Amino acid sequence: MSRTGLAAAINVDKSLVGRWVAGTVSPSEHNLANLTRYIATQIDGFTLLDWERDLVGFGEKLGISDNAKAEIAGAELIPDAIFEEGLRGAKVRGAAYEGFWRTIRASSDLPGRYLRDITMIRRRPDGLIGWTTGIEGERYGGWALLLGHQFFSVGWDEQHGTMMFAIFNGVARQRAEMLDGLSVATLRDAGSSPPCSACVMERVGDLSGDPAADDEYFADEVEALDPLVQPEEVPEKIREHLARTVTDDAPGLMRMFFATSMARGPLLEA
Repeated sequence: MSRTGLAAAINVDKSLVGRWVAGTVSPSEHNLANLTRYIATQIDGFTLLDWERDLVGFGEKLGISDNAKAEIAGAELIPDAIFEEGLRGAKVRGAAYEGFWRTIRASSDLPGRYLRDITMIRRRPDGLIGWTTGIEGERYGGWALLLGHQFFSVGWDEQHGTMMFAIFNGVARQRAEMLDGLSVATLRDAGSSPPCSACVMERVGDLSGDPAADDEYFADEVEALDPLVQPEEVPEKIREHLARTVTDDAPGLMRMFFATSMARGPLLEA
């Protein structure tokens, strides 16, 4: 059903339906009741309680799929209990991470230099947290599970046939303004060597509520991005934080301890 058709059926503006679909706002109690009554005319026995179902159960109620999880690439590798917990985390806390982010990480090719990427985080209609990141012609896109206060992410660059994995520290209650963690991808060398990179992500913008406009903004930002950063452009605090993920007492091991994480919400002024 089109957004316009649904808006007319329950007497709301179609832009509001668009925001529901994008996940930027949730229906008010009044609108949810109207929406439920309308769906009940299409699906026998649908009630307000059905909104509390997990993703698989909700899909079964709507007759969309016998197993909604099976429609998500890669999800079959994750135990159901963990997957459902990640979906609950996205439902409760996903909005705190939506927006545009700039990632700073050390260059694997040029010692002493840094790289920056642009990343867009946006909740998906299937309940997962979706993300897209871009730098110099490369575009990775994928999904993440929010377990506790950590992002467990997987993504693909379909054009170059490679993948990326990442774990980021998040925040427990506030709206996230900074994240840090580790990502594993491949270099663009002859052997597609796999580096592990320590990363710090800073929020640089919010979603507009219009997915098409956000996609266009993301593409423009990536196109205009100068990915190579001079050391003096990176705050000393961040340079030190990235450097201490590898220590002399653990050669070859990179780690991002939560106890020293830079992940935070808004800074409150006294």
